[in-house]
Amino acid sequence: MTIFHLFSLLGGLGLFLYGMWIMREHLQAAAGIRMQHILGRMTATRLRGFLAGIGITAVLQSSSAVMVLLVGLTDAGILSLQQVIGVILGANIGTTITCQLIALDAEGFAPLLAFAGIMLLLFAPKEQWKRRGGILAGIGVMFIGLTMMGDAVRPLEQEKWCLEILAACKHPAAGIFAGTLVTAALQSSSASIAILQTLAKQGLTNIHQSIYIVFGQNMGTCVTGLLAAAGAGVHARQTAVVHLMVNVIGAVLFLILAWLLPVCNWVEALAPGDGARQIADIHTIFNIVTSLALLPAAGCLAELSQKLVPERRNTTGRKQF
Repeated sequence: MTIFHLFSLLGGLGLFLYGMWIMREHLQAAAGIRMQHILGRMTATRLRGFLAGIGITAVLQSSSAVMVLLVGLTDAGILSLQQVIGVILGANIGTTITCQLIALDAEGFAPLLAFAGIMLLLFAPKEQWKRRGGILAGIGVMFIGLTMMGDAVRPLEQEKWCLEILAACKHPAAGIFAGTLVTAALQSSSASIAILQTLAKQGLTNIHQSIYIVFGQNMGTCVTGLLAAAGAGVHARQTAVVHLMVNVIGAVLFLILAWLLPVCNWVEALAPGDGARQIADIHTIFNIVTSLALLPAAGCLAELSQKLVPERRNTTGRKQF
């Protein structure tokens, strides 16, 4: 792998992130009124919050962005910790849409999607068609970026060191560490999973090596919320801790399941021979099962986070935030 392949990899990653940003911006614009309606009603019940978390994250295409929003709302006292937990659990499911989209074998249509979207952006007479064009253009640019990354990593199949690193990720600790580190560095689980899916499409990794990386990627996405809560009020920090607990509990749960049951074989059976789809499927299964399992225990999560990040009291007995 030469320096030019590295430049191509970075350029492809940049295009992928830019495509996600374009798509997210136009999805937000298209759903502006509905988004305000969802935000206005999402705290009515835990279930509504859960569904709102799925919907909002599907529009924003970023659970990290939703977490930053929730940290800000709890820090401002607009939402309570109990109100946002359902949204956090729903957001983990909403974020799976991106990796399912990436698993589609649509690279051949990417230039056409980008061209059609840009034409609508430039020449469509109505604003709603411009927004739809922006969504198409964003998807097209995402897939062009993925194609560039795929071409850039293809020479790695000849690199012994790369194959040895990926093989080492079959060990749970190594895989979780690698997934957490890369996702924390990129500040985007979608980008981290896109890289992993690209490697799978080139035959450089398989579900047996990737499953623990996916668990780590779900933990690494918590870093953005923790950073947003640093220096904020106690309720904001509690919100970030709940998000971390959800993903850590999910990782522990699936580590046990993967040890006791042939989870990888089941995932392989869902999409035989399609490594990228298998990675998308285990990511989706991880988040759906974890969120549904923890939704009834939302109150316990809130109490535990309050114990881990307690409210301090001054000498007069008043709470300090």
